[in-house]
Amino acid sequence: MKAKSLFPVLISLIFSFVWVHAQTVKKSFAMEDQIELNVPSNAVISPKGDKALFSIRKGDLNTSQWVTQVYLLDVKTKKYYQFTQDGKSCSNPKFSPDEKWITFISSREYFNKETNAMESKASQLWAAPTYGGEALNWTSLPGGVDEYVWSNDSKKIAILSERYDEKEEEHKAELKKKKLDVEVYPQKNTDKVLYIFDAEKKEFISSFTLDPGVEGIRFDHQGDKVIYQTDYSGSDNDVQKFDIYSISLMGKKVQLTSTPGPETQPSYSENDKHIAFINQTFPDEENAQNDLNIMDPDGKNEINLTKEFDQGVESYIWKDSNSILFTAGDRTNTQLYQVNIQSHKIKQLTKGNTTISNLSLSSNSNELCYEFQNSTSLPEIYKDGKRITGFTSQLNQFEFGTQEVVTYKSQDDKFDVDGILFKPKDFDPSKKYPLILALHGGPYGRFQNVFLQTYGIRDFNNAGYLVFAPNPRGSSGYSDQFSQAALHDLGGGDYRDIMAGVNYIISKGFVDTSRIGVTGGSYGGYLTNWIISQTHLFKAAVSMYGIFSFFTDWSNSVQPHFEKMWFGYNYWERPINVDNLFVSRSTAFYVQNIQTPTLILHGANDVSTGLANSREMYQALHERNIPVKFVVYPRAGHGLRNEPNQYLDTIHRALAWFNRYLK
Repeated sequence: MKAKSLFPVLISLIFSFVWVHAQTVKKSFAMEDQIELNVPSNAVISPKGDKALFSIRKGDLNTSQWVTQVYLLDVKTKKYYQFTQDGKSCSNPKFSPDEKWITFISSREYFNKETNAMESKASQLWAAPTYGGEALNWTSLPGGVDEYVWSNDSKKIAILSERYDEKEEEHKAELKKKKLDVEVYPQKNTDKVLYIFDAEKKEFISSFTLDPGVEGIRFDHQGDKVIYQTDYSGSDNDVQKFDIYSISLMGKKVQLTSTPGPETQPSYSENDKHIAFINQTFPDEENAQNDLNIMDPDGKNEINLTKEFDQGVESYIWKDSNSILFTAGDRTNTQLYQVNIQSHKIKQLTKGNTTISNLSLSSNSNELCYEFQNSTSLPEIYKDGKRITGFTSQLNQFEFGTQEVVTYKSQDDKFDVDGILFKPKDFDPSKKYPLILALHGGPYGRFQNVFLQTYGIRDFNNAGYLVFAPNPRGSSGYSDQFSQAALHDLGGGDYRDIMAGVNYIISKGFVDTSRIGVTGGSYGGYLTNWIISQTHLFKAAVSMYGIFSFFTDWSNSVQPHFEKMWFGYNYWERPINVDNLFVSRSTAFYVQNIQTPTLILHGANDVSTGLANSREMYQALHERNIPVKFVVYPRAGHGLRNEPNQYLDTIHRALAWFNRYLK
């Protein structure tokens, strides 16, 4: 009897080992992977509470475009499917209150009966039957649809659009043809038009021309009037001037607030006896803490519900006529709270490593839907405290390091300051690692302890870097005193808080102090520029769309009021000397101190921190023979995230720069 060959058995074992090994090997998580994730946002629960809508925005790296589509979720089965077709982006999904329709905004092509042609010039309102059927085009407004809201009886829709004047557009076209299309300042933004749409007859029944600054429209529960906020001009320079108005369906307009600071996010209670809204502890200061207020429908008897609650309110929703649910920053987290409008008692509903956003209630107020994320999860949709989606499973194929919140004392011992330390995989505290300091925008912004981050932090971790992301004084999510402490002191206390954090991380013993870099965008870009002019600790810097000179920024920004808010005066209102903050806190006047090799990234169409800032910094460093490279992204605005491929390029260039000078 012949012995059986062991060859087939060995082959089988080898293939089995290879297959199992392939299943267990995970790849590093990079920004390319983050862009291609399915991540829900703008979740809206149905009136009956049995379904939910949400959006998924993904980057198409072939076309370098962001595409958003709408999805429909069955709350019971937890199954969902794509509701809108691939192609043009679709956003702002809503259920009609009777749940017969799902509406959304899209710039997809439609047939315009007036022009007798197919068009896709502006975003329009579309509707599809909730239980299946083709999406129907409901509007063909030349100015497009900015936002919309259903009336409680499902009979009407209020639509906000830009005013369109055909003769005016023809005149502009003629001037352009003759090469006379000059820009004349001051410029006025286009007026807004509020349309009332009959959802049963599918026709407009009235329209009202309003000022260019109108946004945030909401019906009262009777469907008799619309409430909105406006800064009058629609200019970025007037964001501290929002007031609240109501307008009846007969066209009677009433101003409800007129305080010096901004009043925003107005909405009626279920019984229409109160209007809730957000305002600030101090007017004309964007870093002032937000409070939740109520007032009578005529604007009288205003009450601050969170006066004794020393955390900034971010969003809210009426739970019923007597209570309001709201979210508020809680250091590196965002928690959910409830306040009673009679007793003003506030109850915290969530705690721990939690970030809550996008609150939505069913019509009977029994089902609460929101989005949740933390340091180990992607955004997930929750209903009544229970997770009903499983998007985080997408991370199972990846490996990455850990992140932890570290807290340290400020240099002046006034504050406990938080930062998030991101460690590379297989971190060994007995080894020395290069460190990258990452700085957030704002100044009234913050790093939250969530998995998804906008900077290329995971890419830096993958390359073996520690990343430290602090929240210095002036950041949001903390006490009003903490956020106000940076006022009239940019580049002062905030800079010292940051350096105290860097020294705290260095004291742990695992940082190679000869290999430390710094990066940040916007205000973080300013801090990057400022830091390398104040210390030689950093051996490489990546400055993104930051401020180099406050004179330059004031002259080129669409929000010159920024400097007056943070410094307390315009530059000509003080002698132009070293005591003038426009001088003493501008990197431009310390450029002779910079020795750090610097990569500068900026968008050509940035109207917030103008391109001139970075161009001036490049010129100065280049003239001084400091290693510097300046990259200008065409079509890009503030943030450099308009196009996925440009966004990726900023991260790849930053990593290459750090590798060159820190490794």
